[in-house]
Amino acid sequence: MTTTAPVPDREDDRPPTVAVRARRGPVPRDDAARNVRLVAVAFGVTVVVTRLYLALTGYPQIGGGEYHLAHALWGGLLLLVGGLVALLYSNRWVPTATAVCVGVGSGLFVDEVGKFITARNDYFTPLAAPIIYAVFLGVLGLAVLARRARLDRPRALAFSVAVRSRYLADGPLRPDDRAALLRDLVALETDTARPDLVAYATALRPVVEATPVEEPRQRGRPVVAGLRRAEAVLLPRWAHRVVVILGAIALGLVSLVGLVVLLALWSSDPDVAIVLDDQVVPRGSRPAMLVVASAGEAVVGVLLLVAAVALVLRRDHVGIRLCRVGLLVALAGVNVALGYLDAELVVVAVVAELALLVLADRYRTRFIDPGP
Repeated sequence: MTTTAPVPDREDDRPPTVAVRARRGPVPRDDAARNVRLVAVAFGVTVVVTRLYLALTGYPQIGGGEYHLAHALWGGLLLLVGGLVALLYSNRWVPTATAVCVGVGSGLFVDEVGKFITARNDYFTPLAAPIIYAVFLGVLGLAVLARRARLDRPRALAFSVAVRSRYLADGPLRPDDRAALLRDLVALETDTARPDLVAYATALRPVVEATPVEEPRQRGRPVVAGLRRAEAVLLPRWAHRVVVILGAIALGLVSLVGLVVLLALWSSDPDVAIVLDDQVVPRGSRPAMLVVASAGEAVVGVLLLVAAVALVLRRDHVGIRLCRVGLLVALAGVNVALGYLDAELVVVAVVAELALLVLADRYRTRFIDPGP
């Protein structure tokens, strides 16, 4: 019987070693802004719908008797589901499903923050609305920061390629996925700072180029095309301008109530009284939140009315810009103080301001800066 001695590994077959330590820092996703924005939208809609439903139904208690199933529990359950989905699956729909679960779950949970910060478990504590609104703004701020993340660095490109290349397992690629993959692979190939990633991109690009491409999906496109045709018929430029002008005037006049409140706070007239949430503000007192909210509303009102005048004079660039600035000041700052004073009022204000902001942005997109 003959035995064969083991052949020692040749030095040439060993993988190369480098003295540089591998980096493990966070890498931004290319769809991060979309996902976080979806979280913010789901969060905001959930809070508004929950508060509206509870107000219309008289704040029912699920469970009755000794137990009460607060909606914060359902929020926590959705947060758990979202986390488990992200950990269990790798499909294309996972980020969207996770974002919706996180947005709705956190909205249900944070909506009951008043119960967690007060000794008497007060759902209606004035501090609850500003906290909820601040969380909403924080998530939106993260979405804005995610849009500004550098995605052209080698590591970010390599991560993007690795994520998108998983779609090869599902068969034909979508046209946008194939285009994004080829764009990132070409960028990696031209960056000589990482020879290993250059080799990776060079080896993968022929595979992507040879992968069949699926037919563009028409699902949803006829609906969008129909809506755009209806918009073109129902809202030509003059009609769209009139709608924005009327909205700016209406919200501007309502916001100017803040100026009236400011004057009343410093008025010495004994017949002048301020009633806030069915309670009269003591004469001579000037609550800080009321002063901040009133001053902010006055500024917003002036900006919106000036924007309306500019639009009437056909100074569209100036008018739309002032309208957007006024609405963003209201949404990002004034409503935090307003929520402390009246939680129900701030919900109505946010919905109206967002509606006008969408109209103003749409006007800018259609007629001022249509792009390619």
